[in-house]
Amino acid sequence: MEEPLKICSVLLLELVSRWFVENKSFCIREHLVPFNFFDVCVVLGFSVKGEKVCFDSCTTGFINNLFGNEDITIEKIVLKLEEEDNIDNYCRLYILLLFSVFYFPRTSRTVTTFPFSLLDNLQSLHRWNWCEAVHSLLMKSLDRASTQFRQQKNTDGLHLAGCVAVLQVFVWLNLNYVYCIENLEVKYLCC
Repeated sequence: MEEPLKICSVLLLELVSRWFVENKSFCIREHLVPFNFFDVCVVLGFSVKGEKVCFDSCTTGFINNLFGNEDITIEKIVLKLEEEDNIDNYCRLYILLLFSVFYFPRTSRTVTTFPFSLLDNLQSLHRWNWCEAVHSLLMKSLDRASTQFRQQKNTDGLHLAGCVAVLQVFVWLNLNYVYCIENLEVKYLCC
């Protein structure tokens, strides 16, 4: 990819303001438009089957051994990729980088709550429900940001964790009414 992915913060803020935590839906005019893990499946091409990914467990594994006692950051993952000779470890690091930057990004500088042990057996990655994992992180993030927005607490510092590109594509695929969102000018979801 020659250019970084453009994230439309105006659109994301509008989505946060229209998110209804109780219904897990966006309110667009008088309609509630649900956002479910099938939407993530369509956008990312993941299967909707598999075992649940538990982010707060299994946080040890080959990856942790590569870093020793160091904090794991994006920069350090990239450095390890440049140094790594073992093809399996290189693949593990590359997948970790992809997960940390695109599928499960967070505001933290360190990668700590990732189930590193899931990367130990590269042949079993298909067993896990990555679609549900991406969806779950986005839902928690939308719930938190929407609550913060409605309470008008620190609205200048709203953060969304997770693959927010999914939300942009969701709007384009499912709503196809970007023009109907009042007072919002968006051309092809790029600002």
